[in-house]
Amino acid sequence: MMPLRPLGHSGLNVFPLAFGTLTISPMQKGFSPERGAELMLYAAERGINLFDTAQLYDTYEPLRLTLKKRPDLLVSTKSYAWDRKTAQEAFDDARRRLDMDVIPIFLMHEQEDRLTLKGHREAFDFYLEQKARGKILAVGFSTHRVAAVDYAPRYPGVDIIHPLINRTGVGIADGTREAMEAAIARAHAAGIGIFAMKPLGGGHLLKNPAEAFQYLRSLDCVDAVCCGMQSEDEIDVNLRLMAGLSPDPEAAKRTQREPRRLMIHDWCRGCGKCVARCRQGALSLQDGRCVCDQSKCVRCGYCAPVCEEFCIKVI
Repeated sequence: MMPLRPLGHSGLNVFPLAFGTLTISPMQKGFSPERGAELMLYAAERGINLFDTAQLYDTYEPLRLTLKKRPDLLVSTKSYAWDRKTAQEAFDDARRRLDMDVIPIFLMHEQEDRLTLKGHREAFDFYLEQKARGKILAVGFSTHRVAAVDYAPRYPGVDIIHPLINRTGVGIADGTREAMEAAIARAHAAGIGIFAMKPLGGGHLLKNPAEAFQYLRSLDCVDAVCCGMQSEDEIDVNLRLMAGLSPDPEAAKRTQREPRRLMIHDWCRGCGKCVARCRQGALSLQDGRCVCDQSKCVRCGYCAPVCEEFCIKVI
């Protein structure tokens, strides 16, 4: 089993592989809370101790069931709250639905740059107040953009960043892999903990996962890698890859499939709300309905909740 690592200067120690719950959420696989908890407990038994969620994901219930049996585990949640009122609501919601008195990690969701970070300062200051009270252990933000990571050392109070970084840079919205890597290295050198997201590029890099994990293993500035996993085989394979070992051939074979893709049903009425929601520029309206550029899509599924016709799925 791989040893725990410090998550920057946050005071938290994490396993090198973290479990992302987006892929088991209603936005993607849609597992029952019981099945989700079963998978997370399987991962926890093998050493994984950090589980990432968000208000948007609707995975608080499987995490609550998991925590009933493993209260020692760390949870990182995220919210789009922008002011004190919405931050209080998000914080109270997480504590109530997770049945946790103390939230280990609370992040601002999808920050873009200096302006969005400053625009969310009131919410962030609320999280810092809760940290001072001992009700949150570490605070920070998630992002797909170099500009936000680059500004983090100058934004007082950031303990942790959850940035998108992978071998080809797919999904980085405003720059190259090299630029993101350099920004992450500067933030980490300033003491900020880094747990990376999208190691497999939302499915784009599934054809060679060993290379994808090897790239992230080579980065001293990344404390942990967060990956969505939907089966025991995926957990076992990713644990081996994160350790630099060859996975069991049969387990690896069972996980090999066509990369996930965004599906838009033909009853789309072209309202455009999903287009406005997509931060990757992957969606557009053509002939009165939404279409997806799969080469830009990172399969996050964040567009699905704004679709009033329920015609968007990640499959």
